[in-house]
Amino acid sequence: MRARLLLAAAVAASCLLAIGTARGARQTVAFFPLQNLSDNTAADDISRLGQALKERLQDRLDVQAVPIEGAQDPSRIRKRARSLGATYILTGAVSRIGRTITLDLTLAATEDPGKGRTVVVNAVDNGAQAGTELRPAINRLAIEAASKLKYLFFGDEVIGEGKERRKIPKLTGTISRSRNVPGDVVSVAWGDTDRNGKMEVIAATTDGIAVYGVEGDDLVEKARIPDAGEGFIHVDTADLNRNGVAEIIAVRYVTGKALSDIWEYDGKQYQRIARDIPYFLRALDIGKEGIVLVGQESDPVAIFKGPVYRLALSQLGPGGRKEKGTPLPLIEGTWIYSFTTLKKGGSVRFVTLGDRDRLVLLDGNGKKLWESVDAVSGTETALDALLSPSGKPELAVGTKRLYLPNRLFGVDLLGDKNDELIVLNNLVTAGGFFENLRVFSNAEALCFAQDGDSLQLAWRTPQTGSSARDAFIDFSQGGKPFRIGVASIDKGKILGKFGEWRVLWLK
Repeated sequence: MRARLLLAAAVAASCLLAIGTARGARQTVAFFPLQNLSDNTAADDISRLGQALKERLQDRLDVQAVPIEGAQDPSRIRKRARSLGATYILTGAVSRIGRTITLDLTLAATEDPGKGRTVVVNAVDNGAQAGTELRPAINRLAIEAASKLKYLFFGDEVIGEGKERRKIPKLTGTISRSRNVPGDVVSVAWGDTDRNGKMEVIAATTDGIAVYGVEGDDLVEKARIPDAGEGFIHVDTADLNRNGVAEIIAVRYVTGKALSDIWEYDGKQYQRIARDIPYFLRALDIGKEGIVLVGQESDPVAIFKGPVYRLALSQLGPGGRKEKGTPLPLIEGTWIYSFTTLKKGGSVRFVTLGDRDRLVLLDGNGKKLWESVDAVSGTETALDALLSPSGKPELAVGTKRLYLPNRLFGVDLLGDKNDELIVLNNLVTAGGFFENLRVFSNAEALCFAQDGDSLQLAWRTPQTGSSARDAFIDFSQGGKPFRIGVASIDKGKILGKFGEWRVLWLK
């Protein structure tokens, strides 16, 4: 079945955003009253503590205090947060044993409360203080809790200790937008496909492939590949045959089957050098051997099956044997688009999306080293397949849906031969789950750095103002600042007769 693009057509159309550079939006947080687990005599102090926390978080987050009476059950909290359009919820409680006061705070996504981060701080109360001023113990709680919460949520760019201590380069927090481009974008890639020494944006839409030159922040169409097909879900670029020209790898999903084509520029036009390859394909950097082609079989019921294999481009053209190579050492059930590699000195590790979309770090042999508390949401693009317990499509009892994850990037930001991980995280709009339909309103970029056998959050960007369909990184070693290009649908055009998309440049 053809990949379905689940757009937020049911939500109100937004206005067009002006072209230019602006600061990214702060994450909006619905802050609910701190629960008093002590006694009524502490009510005033707890109220003042809540106000102090709000003020100390306001420099990084748009904190909206939400009054609520009675029990703070999850459904009531979520409903109130949705009414504000908040993408995150902050809840907490204050307790006291003797002179020790404990503050427990949890910051979680509005629609995904399991993706929360918790901070617990303690302070010793040395006596009451008259008037309206914060008591010293309450003031210390506010300062420490706000500092820890911002560190856990945003990172502080510094990773490691002692000789391993290093500062990870981050984006400035500004966002610029290209002009709108016609089409319903599904996937984008970044590369020099015509050997002119300039990078291009390759965009797969629902009904074709186009190549765009980049002029500043804008896209200028250079070529459109005729008769490329329909049902695209993924596009990549890489010089797979090592001839100096990056090929375009385009993957379609049609009637429950993956079909991939590979295109190459011959000096005049883009020619298809491999057609209807029956695998999901992608390019992958495996370290010393550079970028190679990997594939995975599709299945009309399970959508994908089996391990991810290395493939040789020479086997995929006319007369090729299409033999699978060595499987990659990944966790069983890993989809080809839900992992990437990270270089660690002279070795290569893997990062995959595991249960509940949590990040999992594997060594080069596939051994699990670490799993994150953080989870990252994917895109609105979904693949559908018939759900058949017997494994026979003709006996299907429903539909299985698999959402494409956001792309994971391994990038050496410091030039120290150790990759950092960058991933886009889509945020669900208020109330944006409708019977298996996901509606995203925003996105943020997260950067994780390797710290021994784990990953640590180095930084988080402000929100982009709209969701991400796909992304690429414009980065070159040697001191040039990097930026992230995010392909985003202009939802102000959804209710019209045509679609438009643009690139958001996170700088």
